[in-house]
Order: sequence, then structure tokens, then C-alpha cells
Amino acid sequence: MVFYLSILLKGWSFLGGKLKATDIVEFYRIEEFMEDEDSIMIRRIGTSDYLNLDRVALNIIKKFDGLLNIEEISSYFKKDGYSQEDVLEFLELLISLNYIYKINGEFLAEDERIDVKSIDEKPVYKLMFGKIAWFIYISSAMISLIMILNFKELIPKGSDFFVSESGIVSILVIILSTWMAIFFHEYGHICAARAAGINAEIKWGYRLVFLVLETEVKDIWAVPRRKRYSIYLAGLAWTSIFILVSIMLQFWITNYILMKTLKFIVILQAQTLVFQSLLFLRTDIYYTMINFLKMDNLNELFFLYLKKILRRDLRFIKDHYNSLKDKEKKILVIYSLFSFIGIVITLYLFFIIDIPIAFYSLKQTINKTLTEPLFSFDYWDGIAMGTLTLCPLVILLFYTLIDIYKKYFSWKKKRVEAKWN
Repeated sequence: MVFYLSILLKGWSFLGGKLKATDIVEFYRIEEFMEDEDSIMIRRIGTSDYLNLDRVALNIIKKFDGLLNIEEISSYFKKDGYSQEDVLEFLELLISLNYIYKINGEFLAEDERIDVKSIDEKPVYKLMFGKIAWFIYISSAMISLIMILNFKELIPKGSDFFVSESGIVSILVIILSTWMAIFFHEYGHICAARAAGINAEIKWGYRLVFLVLETEVKDIWAVPRRKRYSIYLAGLAWTSIFILVSIMLQFWITNYILMKTLKFIVILQAQTLVFQSLLFLRTDIYYTMINFLKMDNLNELFFLYLKKILRRDLRFIKDHYNSLKDKEKKILVIYSLFSFIGIVITLYLFFIIDIPIAFYSLKQTINKTLTEPLFSFDYWDGIAMGTLTLCPLVILLFYTLIDIYKKYFSWKKKRVEAKWN
């Protein structure tokens, strides 16, 4: 019998021994969160350890009250198709996840629960994500789009990436503006989480090969599904405000550097919105989609099928696809379609905008390094501009070569094992 778990499982051992049918088990107190008809989310109170279980599995946990042993409780669930071995396996798994604290009256370990920190529920947080606030966010996005379509000078162009003719100045402004935009986006998620009554924190993470900030919301499962949309979309909502302000200021700012900075912020945020379509990177739109569709393994299925397509293993795809429910099949087809559209859009922007920018930057670098004296500011300014352009490409190439090497080493190892076996 399969128990559906929503967290990564680690290997377990029960103090060097196995559970016995005569053992009496006691659980830590748990809290329930309604999910859907087939499953329910639970949490060990005082922690952020969540499990997504079917209802029979939840009833098994509730039955262990310190009075009946495993054999007696297992007999209650034979009618549901759960054998005593299934229950034993389930309990051993829950031991590894620290959901069980007593066996036969003896403590497994000290109770290491940490009380969940109370959230400072200031009215301002709820005000930021109330109905009026969301009307403002949506209106901001629509106004920004209308203004860009009606004023040609506002349309983002590749040249907007160059804030100044000086490479050093461009680098400094780009780094400062980029991190300011990222922090503003992520802080939107923080405020939305606090408005929902849970905590969140900003941590370092990776997107492809780039270091980024991302918001971790451990207790997202404690929030009703319909209220999670606000948390998932909060970053984009604040981005819409950031874009509108950057557009409006262009009508009053006369300083060249400030004007170019505002244009850079707009094109940067525009690209950020486009990258949201890259669902396989688990973007805000991805989490919004799986929350709506109630199917958490879409990304895994998409990559599994993509890998099998590249290997021409169509029979596996057919068999695996046929094993899915009709609803899951339709959802997977729609998700795959959106994923491919996102990849096509991103590739289009890469060749239409990013590649021309890279060529222009390298051209400027070559001109300055060949025509300016070695110890002049312009010479090193050209070096800085070239570094800004080539550094991401070099990092991407480096990680690609490492990935190819690992795959080659794995393939070679399998061949050797196959030969000797």
C-alpha cells in the first residue's frame, strides 16, 4: 500500500532494531490541514515537518493512543487493504521523520520540538494584500502595458542594458539595480506570508548557474489552498508596482544616467516576467499552477517524458501515460504545452536581445583595448565591459562541461559494471 509523502524521505533505523507487532506506539500531537478528497496535510505541532497522507494513513496514526499494540490496530485496517507489514513499514518511516516519541512507554529521544514563532500580525500586512491592494497591483500591470504600447520611447530595447558608455559605471548600476529589484520582489513574498499568519525568510539559491535570492515559506501547507495564491503571486504583484514607478519617473527625470537606469529596470523586470514562463525552473507561476491543478509532480513527469523522448523510448511513455488518471493526462498535456511555449519564448529573446547585446559589448571591448593605452581608464573600462558580457557565458560553459563529464563518467562506469557482471 502506498502512502503519499510530500517531503524528502531519509533512511531510517529504529535504535538498531525493528518494530514488533506487540509494541505500543505513541505519537507527538499533530495538526491537520484540509487538502482535497484523496489526501490531507498534517504537521507535527511545533515544527515545520509536513506530510501529505491519504485518509486511511491518517486514521492509522489517530488509532495509536498508547493503549493498543500494533497487531491490534492493524486488524482494524485489513478491510482497507493494509496488512500488518504495511503498518509496520509506515511506523518505521514515521520514526525516521520524528513523528513518534514513545514505544512501550519509553522515550525515543528528548522532545526537541521548537515552538513556532508567533507572527507579528500588523494590520499593514493584511492591508498590503487585501482586495483593494490586489486591484492596485492588477491595475498597475495593465497601466504599464498600455503606456508601453502607446509611447514608443518606453518600449524596452537591447540598448537599455547599457546604462552608460562606461563599462565600469554600467556594471555598478546594473548590480545595484538588479539586487534592489530582486529584494523588492522577494520581500513581497515575505509580507504576503505574514499577512497569511505564517513566517518566511529570504535565503540564497540558484537559478541555472546564477546566485539569486529566494523566499522560503516552510509553513505554506498550513495555509488553505485558496489563500496560497497571494503568497505565490506577491512577488509579481510588487514587480508590477516597480515597473509602473520606473515608467512614470521617465517623464520627469532628465539626468541621462538616471533615465538609462530606469529603462534598464524596466527591461530587467520585463525579462523577469518572461522567465516566469520557464515552469521547469519552479517559478512563481509554476507554484501557482500546481496549487490550482492540485498535482505536485508535474515537473518530474515533464522531464521524465522529455528524457524518454530524447532516448526514443516511446513505449515507456505510452505505458506510463496510460497508467495516469484521465484528469492527470489532460493536466500533463496542458502543462507540457506551456513549458514548451516558455522555452520557445526564452530562446527567442536570447537570440533577438541577449546575443546582439553580447556582440555589441564585445565589439566595444575590442575597440577600446586595441585603440586605448594600456594604463588608461578607457582600456580597463573596455575590459570591464567584456567581463560583464563573458562571465555568465563562461560560467554556463563551465557547468555544462562538468555535467557532460559526470554523465560520461557514469556511462563509462555502467559499461565496466556490465562487462564484469
